[in-house]
Amino acid sequence: MQNPHLQSLLEKLVSEDTYDREQACLQLRDFDQDEAKAALVVCLEDPDMGVRELAAESLIAMKGKNTAGFLTYLLSNDDISVRNLAAEVLFKIGEDSVDALMESLKDPDKDIRKFSADILGQIGSNRAVEGLIRALDDKSANVECSAAEALGMIGDRRAVPELIRIFENSETAQAQAAEALGKIGDKAAVEVLVKNVYHEDCVVRFAALEALGNMETAEAVPYLKDMLRNADESTKSIAFNSLIKIANAAGQPILEELPSSLLKECLFKTLSGDDKQSKLFALKELSNWDGATVVDKLLESLKSDDDDIRNKAKDALKANIVTASDRISAALKNNDRNFLLDVLETISYSNNSRFAHDVEDLATYPDPEVREEVARTLGRIGDHQTVPTLIKLASDEVGHVRSAALKSLGWIGNIQEVEQLIKALDDPYMDVQEAAMGAMVLIGGEQVIEQFKADLHHSNTHRQKLAAMALGWIGEDEVVEPLISALNHPEWEVRRSAVESLARIANLEAVEPIRFTLNDEEPQVRKAAADALVILEGSSAGDSLLTLLDDRDVWVRFHAINVLGKMRASSASERITALLNDENDIIRVASAKALASLKEKRALASLKAAMTDDNPDVANAVSEAVEQIERSA
Repeated sequence: MQNPHLQSLLEKLVSEDTYDREQACLQLRDFDQDEAKAALVVCLEDPDMGVRELAAESLIAMKGKNTAGFLTYLLSNDDISVRNLAAEVLFKIGEDSVDALMESLKDPDKDIRKFSADILGQIGSNRAVEGLIRALDDKSANVECSAAEALGMIGDRRAVPELIRIFENSETAQAQAAEALGKIGDKAAVEVLVKNVYHEDCVVRFAALEALGNMETAEAVPYLKDMLRNADESTKSIAFNSLIKIANAAGQPILEELPSSLLKECLFKTLSGDDKQSKLFALKELSNWDGATVVDKLLESLKSDDDDIRNKAKDALKANIVTASDRISAALKNNDRNFLLDVLETISYSNNSRFAHDVEDLATYPDPEVREEVARTLGRIGDHQTVPTLIKLASDEVGHVRSAALKSLGWIGNIQEVEQLIKALDDPYMDVQEAAMGAMVLIGGEQVIEQFKADLHHSNTHRQKLAAMALGWIGEDEVVEPLISALNHPEWEVRRSAVESLARIANLEAVEPIRFTLNDEEPQVRKAAADALVILEGSSAGDSLLTLLDDRDVWVRFHAINVLGKMRASSASERITALLNDENDIIRVASAKALASLKEKRALASLKAAMTDDNPDVANAVSEAVEQIERSA
């Protein structure tokens, strides 16, 4: 007797209400009966696309060999959308579709046979090989071609003898058979493919050449090279692409024996083709060549929509930038934004003042990203004569452009422009302020140091923080005293920056003043002080950091435990062991990890007692610590 609920859903599938049909398609996936599957297959022909798609989703979720058996008849449907949907479901069902599709290879309808072969190739199951081999002799040319293609996609070597037979004898499937042999890659096919690289029929010739390239066999190299010398242009192009594939696979310079003029001609033609990997290979090869025509081709490749192609072209141009500077300069007259960005990046690499004036001409380009790259490029070129242009860019309406210009002024190191940089410290954008600070640090000198010393008392807190950071980067002995004074600054961010800068300078006069900041009211300063003391004192800092294990801030304690563990401060092991009983979970986890780093065997008893901690994270950390310590014993 039929399930009443199933019967109700089957009735809803013929409802005039689209929503009812959609809900029925969704719910039928919960039934494994053949009636449900067959009904859903019928729904693939529903007039509503939403119903058809839900039926397909349910069939995919249900899978099963019977599902595929119900579906195959739709492969001959006159409606291409129904046919494609059925094919998609069969493909996604995968292995469960193979038996039904193999049976469909015998169907009287040639369309069903053809589409069954296509789907079997996409599924890629070795179980389909014997059936597809038989289909190579199908009376329908379309089925024969699809069977050959499918065998190539599956890649099973059992198909090789039959594919060779088809390649040699078929009037319709030679190209597909050759492609399949190339994908399978069995060397047994090399002889017959090589024999046909001279075939008078261009279809056969092209198929053999491409297959040899896909097989990546060095045995084909002499024949492919001969094609480059004695063939028509189309054949040359295919032969060269195959040589490139073999060269890439072999990692050997198999193209070196070719005449340079022929090789260059082939590389240029490859750049005009559609094969991405061949283009990348050609661009790599051309990086070893110079001359105007080479540069023109490389510049042309910068206009590609593919990032990989453009990047490889830029790399090749960098090797040619000096010998073809006129061509590269002329390229800057091009008005395409992306192209200009790539050329400017290439010029940046050269550090060549030859391009300075041409780059300056783009300082008023409407796109801010180009102006930013102009500023960056001028800095890398490093020509003092470009300073006026950089000063103008330092006043650009866009912050990123100003920032790039200021950085470049620092790279050029023009002491006369310090006032301009000081003015930029008041810029509303933080990255511009920091760029100005970095430029001043690079330029250095007494004026810069005095400015930053004065800025420690500036009305703006951020300026004070920048000043403390900058003095640390300058690192002269004369900045130590003002930085030590800044340890008492009313703003904690300035105190922290002063601590970090003193650690960077590594002047031992700062040790005691920094040790005093272990009692600072701000947790971030205390953490910075711990790190600074480790930098300045090394392992001797351990005793000073013990006081932080009792800190009122949990994150300072956490940080101190981690630092002491990493520096292997054995004097802290007893105190850290006691923290395994701390009320805070993260402290207990940190303590277990620190004891593992310390390899503290005396803590094993306490660690084992903590393995039953209620928090699984703590218990796991403790267990790992026990394992590490016992392993090191």
